[in-house]
Amino acid sequence: MTMNSIMATERDLRLHITMKPILSAEEHDALVMFFTWTGFFATIVGIFSNILVIVTYAKIGFSDTINISYSALGISDLSNSVIRLWGVMCYFFVVTNTHVPFDSSSITVTTSFFPGQGFEKTTAFLTAFIALERCLCVQFPLHVKRIVTKKITVTSIVIIFLFTFIPSNFIHMVFPLKWVFSPAQNRTILAMIPLQTPLRYIIQRVLLAYYGTVLHFTALIAVWICTVFLAVGLQRTVKIRKDTFKNSNAKRDRQRERRVIKTVFLLAVTYLACSTPTAITLLVPHFVPEFETSRGLERISRVSHMLSSVMTQINASTNLFIFIYMGSKFRETFLTLFRKKISTPLKVVN
Repeated sequence: MTMNSIMATERDLRLHITMKPILSAEEHDALVMFFTWTGFFATIVGIFSNILVIVTYAKIGFSDTINISYSALGISDLSNSVIRLWGVMCYFFVVTNTHVPFDSSSITVTTSFFPGQGFEKTTAFLTAFIALERCLCVQFPLHVKRIVTKKITVTSIVIIFLFTFIPSNFIHMVFPLKWVFSPAQNRTILAMIPLQTPLRYIIQRVLLAYYGTVLHFTALIAVWICTVFLAVGLQRTVKIRKDTFKNSNAKRDRQRERRVIKTVFLLAVTYLACSTPTAITLLVPHFVPEFETSRGLERISRVSHMLSSVMTQINASTNLFIFIYMGSKFRETFLTLFRKKISTPLKVVN
């Protein structure tokens, strides 16, 4: 061990011992409970809103490729909301000491955290794909129908799901669920028992790097670039004079295309706003190593991770409201789901 490493170790140990927590225990517990309940309500909204999104687009039909992408986004957000809700419920089980037949504090790793990461990144890449599709429409309006076909759209969506969600299930290989005896409950319960092998640490580190760095920042950068192009495209459509339209159909098609671009732009901006806390949380430990290990910062770290999770769930809950606000056809079809059908008058029997 070199002299520099010895000095660094002593410095970290001294910081760990002497540095006082920034948040008090009461403040930390209050913030944790606030973010827990906020996440709980956000998941409930996300479940119902995304079900409505899927049902509405199924009723509209999939003649347009953008409707297929919107539906896939709804499926991903719905799955993420369900899994996140399960994670919140597991936390409530721990806090309330509920005697459920499983160790709720451990099984969340394989049944909520990693699957949630998978669907979170699926949503991110679907958002990037949708934004890219609209960018192609702006740049190549006469050729986009040949570039983005239904087959290409469905194939791209399947590939996104395969590369973002499927790897999250590899965690079950090294963190299996087993039935073990619990002295506290005096019965056999289901718990996560990590394997004590080098393979476990390799897979765990690879998955954390894959989801926490590679996928997250790749999707973030892609959405940022596409959002800039969409903003330029919106400005271009505004500058087009009305007299350039030869007929009312061309004008109507142009207005519809502009609404779609604005819808995708709002989806992208919402994703960027909600992903920023996660990006900051992931980057801070690279510049402040004590963020994850220091006694004085561990509470801040835990709260920041919870805030990131809540913002991710909020992003999964807002699509319905964006579609209702921006899409006239979606809004009209959505409202028909709640309209009562006019019943035929009953015949009067003499």
